[in-house]
Amino acid sequence: MGIGRYPHTDFMLDGSDMTTIEKAERLHKRVNTFMLSCNGADGYPMTKAVVPGKYRESLRELYFCTNTSSKFAAQVSQNPKGNVYYYKRILFNFKGCLLKGDFEIVSDMGIKEKHWQWIFKDAYPQKSFTDPDFCVLKFTPISGRFYADFKIEDFNL
Repeated sequence: MGIGRYPHTDFMLDGSDMTTIEKAERLHKRVNTFMLSCNGADGYPMTKAVVPGKYRESLRELYFCTNTSSKFAAQVSQNPKGNVYYYKRILFNFKGCLLKGDFEIVSDMGIKEKHWQWIFKDAYPQKSFTDPDFCVLKFTPISGRFYADFKIEDFNL
């Protein structure tokens, strides 16, 4: 639980006995918004905010849901290199992690079904993970940069 009058601040605990990857993993499981970036067709970065996949099992393999018809999915199919950024802020305390790696559009229907959420049904005409516009992106990071308490820690995965 949190400290004092800020019960939601348990993420602010020192965590000095944790490795950098463990700290990044812990933060990954606690945030609700992720920023995905890839290279746009014009060479400039393209970024979008997304909610996390239904399951967050490991920092080594992340899943996000979007639309097959999105510009982002089109760009990822052309150039899979990209970044994922997520952070948490409480008052003046920031913790964030930038991951560098590759995106992949998932075609495995078992994985798509696993990440389907009932809240998506209004966004897709077929109201199911079988809708052709329902897209799951898999991100496999190769390295990361974790920021907390005015310190930067780089790591490889």
